[in-house]
Amino acid sequence: MSINRSEVRKSALTLLYALRENGGNAEEFDFNLFWDIAQEKKTDKLRESHARAILHTCRASGESAELLLARTQTLLDAMQGDLTTVSLRDEAEHYAKQNQAFESAISALSYSLNDNRREDSEQLALCTRDVLRLAAALVVMGNDLVPKFADYPASRHLTEPLAAAIRRRVRLMEATAALTHPITLSDSKEHAGLARQASDLNELRPAAEELVKAVLQHLGELETELAGLLDNYSPERLDMVDNCILLVALYELRFNGLEPAIVISEANQLADTYSGSKSAPFIHGILAAAAKA
Repeated sequence: MSINRSEVRKSALTLLYALRENGGNAEEFDFNLFWDIAQEKKTDKLRESHARAILHTCRASGESAELLLARTQTLLDAMQGDLTTVSLRDEAEHYAKQNQAFESAISALSYSLNDNRREDSEQLALCTRDVLRLAAALVVMGNDLVPKFADYPASRHLTEPLAAAIRRRVRLMEATAALTHPITLSDSKEHAGLARQASDLNELRPAAEELVKAVLQHLGELETELAGLLDNYSPERLDMVDNCILLVALYELRFNGLEPAIVISEANQLADTYSGSKSAPFIHGILAAAAKA
């Protein structure tokens, strides 16, 4: 697993806490709702990074779109009235219009990314999908159109410049469409960071759920051990967050075979973040005793 184990512990802690607060019944727990809320910030950041990568790839798109439009118009004007070229003119015009739609989609994506009034990233995701959908379609359309120019040898002086402009656009569309699934870009130096974000988000949920499931499977043993470590202190008096931190840490000590120093350090960090400074020494003492046992 490539994901940071600290992130897995944090998510496992919040999931375990939410489950126990809701009675501990996993069958009645809405996991999808929990993850939608828990991963909202990470999802927003990934969508923003994805949009920036697309806009960076398309930074010269307007120039090539203008060239394509100009050469298409030249061809349309020169062939106007020639009934033998109707089909070619229609396809060339349609391709140019789809490129204009792509430019509009890029503008909408840029606006959505920079809109300070945007409350969430749903609109950004929709704009991103529009851009990628159009890019993929333009690759197919461009590759289908260029070979048809060979059927009009008398118009080579018109079709060859347009074919060059279309090939340029196809290369840009291919580079854009390649960003459709960020998780597949791990071998790309330019987009390695984006791929890592996507990979972490993809791996986090199953890894955290697996850890929580394992804790719950051994809950009886863990609670018994925890009760024995609490001198003159009832487990029922434990704060729920502290209880969950200790259960996860004890599981990793007993069943994951992790080094005690690592487990204790991670538990202290979780306590500082989620429970408060007073809990950290308390948790440290309990886990230190568990490590010696």
